Amino acid sequence: MNIIKRIIKISKSVALNIIHEEPIDSSDISNNFSDTDTSEILEKLTNDDYRKERDLQIKSINKTKNQDWNKVSPYQKESKSFTTFFTRIAAAIVLCFGLAYYFSITDNSKLITNPSSSISTTDTKAQDHIVLELGNGKKEIITADGTRNIVDESGKVVGVQKGANLNYKENALEKEPEKLVYNKLTIPYGKVFQITLSDNTIVHLNAGSSIRYPVKFIKGENRDVFLEGEAFFDVTENKEQPFIVHTNNMNVEVLGTKFNVSSYPEDPSVNTVLVEGAVTINSTENENKTLLKPGHKADWKKENGNVVVNNVDTRIYTAWIDGKVVFEHMVFKNILKKLERHYNVSITNTNTELANETFTASFDIESIDQVLLSFSKNYEFTYEIKQDQITIN
Repeated sequence: MNIIKRIIKISKSVALNIIHEEPIDSSDISNNFSDTDTSEILEKLTNDDYRKERDLQIKSINKTKNQDWNKVSPYQKESKSFTTFFTRIAAAIVLCFGLAYYFSITDNSKLITNPSSSISTTDTKAQDHIVLELGNGKKEIITADGTRNIVDESGKVVGVQKGANLNYKENALEKEPEKLVYNKLTIPYGKVFQITLSDNTIVHLNAGSSIRYPVKFIKGENRDVFLEGEAFFDVTENKEQPFIVHTNNMNVEVLGTKFNVSSYPEDPSVNTVLVEGAVTINSTENENKTLLKPGHKADWKKENGNVVVNNVDTRIYTAWIDGKVVFEHMVFKNILKKLERHYNVSITNTNTELANETFTASFDIESIDQVLLSFSKNYEFTYEIKQDQITIN
């Protein structure tokens, strides 16, 4: 039985799970699919980025088809509860068939895949590389000093990589896309990267971050991107198409401006620092918006949903773009998180008193050994480095 038929076979059980709002049992899938297929299916079903993308696509469809639906709606007599029930079933079935389509194009793409540049979803070595996930699900390793063309399923060049920059130039002669096609770029610890989107918006991605973005934006619709980690945005102004950065907890909406967003899963807050222009931020759970002015930093607390706005020196929060690591009145346990991302190391701190000590420091070309040595001169502690494993005592 091929993978498409197996997906259709389990669609009923997945639909029931969605209808009754129960967690998806991976055993329902794993018995019919390989480990690689299972992990991809569960990611498509549960990952927030994919869910948000589906929501945006649904909103787009509703917007464009609203006029036709209004012609039909006067004849609709079913109750609200039945409509909700039917919608859930339909959503589940559409999702499963969508997965079937996804795997069908993925299977076909394997016929033209270059083994030297593609990876499987279970390739642990990929964690140390920059990884580009294409619209058909194929994943490719990007070397920071390489040069290559990025092509879509039809073989058309949609982007060009030159070193640490990936450029999606918009061709004015190209036909407007009928639907959004997303790419996803993941940056490991120890590396940074830059993307130029199709609207000429420039995005600097910090270490340990990923961004999901359209290959080409659709005229008249919002410019939506999805961020996990930290990025600095230099957004091309377009008053008719707001640029929205979605994170798991907060959204940042702009028309054209420069700002930094940090949304690492392990951090207690999501912060936005505005350099130029104006932005509004709001929680994904409500529509209350907070307007920021240049020089403002907004901290959205994950624990209680409160937003705190302060005036800051924006250079402290954007120095990473130039390869610098800057800390201002930061506790040591949070400093260690930034050092892990910047130097691609794992740090274990057994010195509990040191963890909550506050430091102000700036580093540029120093090695991790030199950085720790500098800290140890201000607060006595010892440390041991074994390859990428560091222990502080």
